[in-house]
Amino acid sequence: MNSTVLADQSGAIVLAEGPQRPRRRRRPVPAVAGFAPQLVGPACIIASCASLQVGTALATTTFAAFGTSGTGGLRLLAGAFVLLAFARPRLRGHAAKSWLTIAAFGATMAATNVLLYAAVARIPLGAAVTLEFLGPLGLALLGARRRLDAAWAFTAAAGVALLTGGPTGASPVGSAFALGAGLSVAASILIARRVIDQTDGTEGLALSVTVAALLTLPASLPAVSDAPSVDNLAIVAAVGVLGIALPYALELNALRRVGVKTYSILLSLDPAIAGLAGLLLLGQHLNPAELCGIGLVVAASAGAVAARPTS
Repeated sequence: MNSTVLADQSGAIVLAEGPQRPRRRRRPVPAVAGFAPQLVGPACIIASCASLQVGTALATTTFAAFGTSGTGGLRLLAGAFVLLAFARPRLRGHAAKSWLTIAAFGATMAATNVLLYAAVARIPLGAAVTLEFLGPLGLALLGARRRLDAAWAFTAAAGVALLTGGPTGASPVGSAFALGAGLSVAASILIARRVIDQTDGTEGLALSVTVAALLTLPASLPAVSDAPSVDNLAIVAAVGVLGIALPYALELNALRRVGVKTYSILLSLDPAIAGLAGLLLLGQHLNPAELCGIGLVVAASAGAVAARPTS
């Protein structure tokens, strides 16, 4: 099976089946001191998820200064600077169709940022990321015809019911924002496949993040117009690195070392890692019903991937 790397705005990379292409000879994967070779890939995936969720948790500390939209826009701006410096993308030589695809990908990134941060401002981080994760999970189950896939879909639905109807009562508005972020993530996955096909992966990603940063400038510029503190600006810059640049670098490294199923199953831990980040960094305590809801969504995602044929 040939897999295509699809980048979603939450920082995760999703694998989807793509057309078979001639295989190129791979360069040897460098060893990492202190780690058994078979553990490096999984460690990179878990570190990527942790980096993303720590970045999101840190972002909440600047909501009071910049607002949710401003924080999301500044995060994209910081991430764009890092990726542009790293990828140094060409501005010439791209067909009009490629630029349209890049612009569409950037638009979905911008939407996801605004919606996710609006959700995190209203409901716990773990709940928001879990509801957002339903976008990729829905794509994985779309068109499924096996009874087992239907069972995983019902499992995920039960998890959502527990998350949105628990005693602490996830805000209906916050839940709606998180579900909207999930829809925009699903759209970005579909569009990202074309970005990868039409451009160099890293180059297309850098240009798309730049488009997203430009689209959110109307929120970013007013956010810094009141001479914000250096500390807040430093936090947003760190969020751009932790939420975009570092997760992609770790995941691309992991993709050279692990198979599709191993990668996707480990990525399913993201909602649980978000819940842990919310607890440790933000003091957000989830009640038993919400913890169970996160567990059901994680189980549904991992189970749906594990049951899928490898070829």
